[in-house]
Amino acid sequence: MSGIPYPSFADAPWTAAYLRMANHCITCVTCTAMDEEGVNLGLPCATADRLSERYRQARRACAAQTSQLRAFIDPGSAEIATGVLGRPL
Repeated sequence: MSGIPYPSFADAPWTAAYLRMANHCITCVTCTAMDEEGVNLGLPCATADRLSERYRQARRACAAQTSQLRAFIDPGSAEIATGVLGRPL
């Protein structure tokens, strides 16, 4: 382990984006549409797609900051801070 504390869910910077997405998806008529057998129809919902993208970007930003912090604290772990083909995360 790197010794870097991982924030709890409540303290994570992406929590607000996740909660907005979750609250939408459980209350949206389109997101919760079911057939006569009770199976979710998986209908496209522009709002859910937008909120999902914001959540994904928030998670990526958090991961990139963590990777950069690890590389700063432990220069020997610099490979953690790079992605595919050596590109920074």
